Amino acid sequence: MNKSSLFLYTPLAKPSWEKNLLEMLESPFAPIWNGTVGDRIDRKCFTFVRRFERELRRQKSKIYHQIPNSSYIRKIKFSSIFYYNLLKDIDIHSEFHSIPTTTRKDFSASIASIVPIDQNLNSIVINPTSGTTGEPILAPNHPSAIGCYVPLIEFSLNQYGVNLTKSQESTIAIQLCYQKQTLVYATSHSLSGGARFAKINIDDGAWRDPKHKQLFLHAMKPEILTGDPYAFEGAMKMGIQYKPKAIHSTALELTDNLKSKLSEYFECPVVNFYSLNETGPIAYSCPIHPEWMHILPHDIFVETLDEKGYPTTKDEFGEITITGGRNPFLPLIRYRTGDFGILNTEPCSCNDSFPRLKLLSGRKPVYFKLKSGETINPIDLARILRKLPEIYQFQIVQKSLEKFLINLSCSDELRFALQNKILTELRTILVGDIQIELKDKLPLDGKKNRMFVNECEEKEKLL
Repeated sequence: MNKSSLFLYTPLAKPSWEKNLLEMLESPFAPIWNGTVGDRIDRKCFTFVRRFERELRRQKSKIYHQIPNSSYIRKIKFSSIFYYNLLKDIDIHSEFHSIPTTTRKDFSASIASIVPIDQNLNSIVINPTSGTTGEPILAPNHPSAIGCYVPLIEFSLNQYGVNLTKSQESTIAIQLCYQKQTLVYATSHSLSGGARFAKINIDDGAWRDPKHKQLFLHAMKPEILTGDPYAFEGAMKMGIQYKPKAIHSTALELTDNLKSKLSEYFECPVVNFYSLNETGPIAYSCPIHPEWMHILPHDIFVETLDEKGYPTTKDEFGEITITGGRNPFLPLIRYRTGDFGILNTEPCSCNDSFPRLKLLSGRKPVYFKLKSGETINPIDLARILRKLPEIYQFQIVQKSLEKFLINLSCSDELRFALQNKILTELRTILVGDIQIELKDKLPLDGKKNRMFVNECEEKEKLL
């Protein structure tokens, strides 16, 4: 590793951080690194995040009254072409609930006109995402907004009695992934005093020796482990032994049974985190009533809406809809997330006065299992489809142990050359005697299609 490139993307890095980061990168138990990443936090971003953190703590100490921020909406109206056209005939102060809702489809079709015209694009970070729908968007973000994840995660951990050591000698977190291919890297975080952070892949192919997974964790001593339920379940089934201060689970639904088992296995609290690429963090599981999730940031307004866009009652499930946030490149006004929940504004017996959400099962982890017994992470298949520009949306359905159906929405007809290209790539993951059927008839009826479906598993549950 070239030392001069260690902090290429970390403007505030100090020379004293180098030794500790090299210790991680050059560990005899390290994974096969394949990327260099930095936080891109400069002095201006650092100040922004610290100001956000102070306001977060101040607002969390108060009795919270959730109201839409009309000054935010007004600012976005006159800086975004998309939102100006959406809001030009609406009195944003008195007619908030008359504002049309927005969706991923708007972001996919109109992202250039959504980004405010007064923004300097030099700091833009692009994160391709398909969510759970298979409808890809290029979600623009800013280092300041990404940096705000740090105080938001820390607050959620504090609610469970967990405090992190922010120093260059510590490893603040290691993110676990379980995929055939993913970015694997280590870095130092400016917002955590230079503490180390790594993203690792627990798939055997990402290591020189699979036994090194556990040895690496024990050598680096991360304070918390982050990741999705699929990765944590995989680590548990592999027998990886480690006791962090906490497990921080995000991206997919964490079932009560798995949460209980993970807490027992890793001997620590498990914090369930609700976050989307488009919105950033939304909520975290209440430490006293974990079936409820407290709204986390102070700068978002959360609604649950019915199909017509009206707020639901306190006992009704509605689509979770977000206004506000801190991402200057992707402002949100009545953005329908595609997830559903009940909104409860009554006081909670924990010390967080913010409203709570009870999520309707929607982002439950789906696994594919082959006849050989091998488990496939659907993300590996999705990665192949996402990188093909001819594919707009997709859905992957496992019909049986030996058959997969791929529903596609393409820019043109599903011609032979494209079919052959897709099948060749998919067969690098779906090896053996497996039938793969491609159809370009993905429903475009405005309804949310599940991105991954395992019909074998669903049939088993009915028996």
